[in-house]
Amino acid sequence: MPALLSQLTGEEWRTLGPQTAAQKFFAEYYKTVDSAAFNYGTGSRFYADDMVFHNQNNAAYHGGEQMWAWMQSMFNQFGNLKHDILASWDIQQDDESNMLFIQMIRHVWAKGNKTDKPDVSAPAFWRCRIAKSDDPRAFAGLQYKEVWLFWDTMLLAPIMPKDAVVFSTKNVVEG
Repeated sequence: MPALLSQLTGEEWRTLGPQTAAQKFFAEYYKTVDSAAFNYGTGSRFYADDMVFHNQNNAAYHGGEQMWAWMQSMFNQFGNLKHDILASWDIQQDDESNMLFIQMIRHVWAKGNKTDKPDVSAPAFWRCRIAKSDDPRAFAGLQYKEVWLFWDTMLLAPIMPKDAVVFSTKNVVEG
């Protein structure tokens, strides 16, 4: 039977830090995103080759390399990116994988905005399944197996071109 391993508020996340292996894995991941380190290395550090990522516009990305390419094409259109965790729930599944639910605010700076104030702060929700992996590229022996991302990308309409990757409803790196 699934078991709740940890439930943290954003304040607890900031003061106590992530408490479980899955939360620590996610923390490393979002630090990689926030620091633009997705421009280096391989997506297989975080994403299993057989994983599927469902983005905010119902497009699906398969495997670490495809996911990494999509992240680069989308996030490099922004000047800066930062995430604030509001809440986290880690639920261990019967198969020993972890379902991690993260409620957060995604702050986005347009290209050219060098201020401390983001152009857009959008609520976001991340649901993922993290599992143990024997892949030598995996971070701390864990990888994402499935991810669902929900955030209102239309909040970006005033600062992004209409054909920006963030608005695409199709896999932009496939084929």
